[in-house]
Amino acid sequence: MHIVRRRRIRPRRILANTPETEALRASAKAFLPGRVRELAAQAGIPFSGRVAIKHNVSNWGSCSVKGNINLNLNLMRLPAELRDYVIIHELCHLRYMNHGPEFHALLESLCPQHLEYRKALRSWKLI
Repeated sequence: MHIVRRRRIRPRRILANTPETEALRASAKAFLPGRVRELAAQAGIPFSGRVAIKHNVSNWGSCSVKGNINLNLNLMRLPAELRDYVIIHELCHLRYMNHGPEFHALLESLCPQHLEYRKALRSWKLI
């Protein structure tokens, strides 16, 4: 006899497309892809993937195994240094698809203040 445990599934939060959200999305689409390419070039990390703008409730950004970067439109609400930190973090995942020692060494070399920025990012809420 097998015992099957059911995982409790949290209901997804529905995000409204308010005028504020749509304005953030438009500014994010206009700014973030270029900034990703600019920071990739400065870091010497080849980037030929796609930049997608999402309205996630749980993360600021992510990197796919195909080399695409997903960024939260709420990055536009952050100070520039925190926004760049998130982008640099995701660019580091193009080399290391984990949070191992090599990943952190690369992140440290590209963004020496990353621990300070990570702590500061926790005070911002995703909307």
